[in-house]
Amino acid sequence: MKALKIEAEKREEFGKRPVRRLRKSGWVPGIVYGPDQEPIPIKVRFNAVEKIFHHITETTPIELSVDGESYRVFLKMVQRDKVTDKIVHIDFYVPTKGHRMRLNIPIKYEGKPIGVERGGTLEILVEELPVEVDPDKIVDEIKVDITNVGLGESLHVKDLDLPEDMKPLLDEEEVLLVVVAPRGLTAEEEVEEEETSEETSEPEVIKKGKKEEEV
Repeated sequence: MKALKIEAEKREEFGKRPVRRLRKSGWVPGIVYGPDQEPIPIKVRFNAVEKIFHHITETTPIELSVDGESYRVFLKMVQRDKVTDKIVHIDFYVPTKGHRMRLNIPIKYEGKPIGVERGGTLEILVEELPVEVDPDKIVDEIKVDITNVGLGESLHVKDLDLPEDMKPLLDEEEVLLVVVAPRGLTAEEEVEEEETSEETSEPEVIKKGKKEEEV
């Protein structure tokens, strides 16, 4: 995936009042850090952050330029104002090769479950999977085909086909989604209903055929 570009400057403002003035002047304070990276206090133009922020997730590679020096980073944390919901602080993480990262990767469920086709309701319980992975093995999303999930059935962490060396941080039996059967109808009853319907429909077709032959 192509890295997004963000320009920043080193920050000299510290303390509540200076940082408050910094925000009022259109900047967002932040910090750059990592296992082998000394923390660098930075500031980013608020308009620049807002412009691309809806494109950024924890898995998005970012090329961060700080006073002309480039860093390949990932978004680690965003703080927002409790009242206005405006971004008030950003943390960027500089990974080190061989040092595994912990982050949440979005799960993209693809297809319409068989159970939903038969009247069930799809309930998604987990939309992001916390994992531990090498920086160079990070993916944008985890795609999962859910078309074969039947009525009353569920999908678990152990059912995921994860990239090599990616370790899920949820228990393998954790339920990701479930197709709930209609009220008053269990999965077993639904199957029995289908089988009964198939059994009764066949004689009707045969009987109809006989009448046509007699005519």
